[in-house]
Amino acid sequence: MADIYLLAGLTLPQGVAHESLPGTVTRFMADCWPGMSRAQMIGRAKLRGLRLSFRATAPCPSGETGVFELRFHDGAGECLMLARLQRVGSRKGGNRRTRRTDVSRPPARDPRQTPLF
Repeated sequence: MADIYLLAGLTLPQGVAHESLPGTVTRFMADCWPGMSRAQMIGRAKLRGLRLSFRATAPCPSGETGVFELRFHDGAGECLMLARLQRVGSRKGGNRRTRRTDVSRPPARDPRQTPLF
């Protein structure tokens, strides 16, 4: 069974400026929220035309937060970010479909802040 990983935070590697990121990656970062699942992150990346791959920097036991390398491929180049993901454990029930209430929802955004993104 697959483990469930939830987003705790995103950051850039040391020495990488935010301004050097492609626009699609910047928009992807704006779409992320704490508690977002790894599957939701992959889905959002696909909607933006990005291929996203995860690689753990060290083993992460259940219930702990680990650091993962995120590699974005957009066909023209590659971009690296770091994500802190919390490993929540395994799914129970095998091929059980996720109920609508189990899915993490994005936080409500203030409409006055929309022009900032």
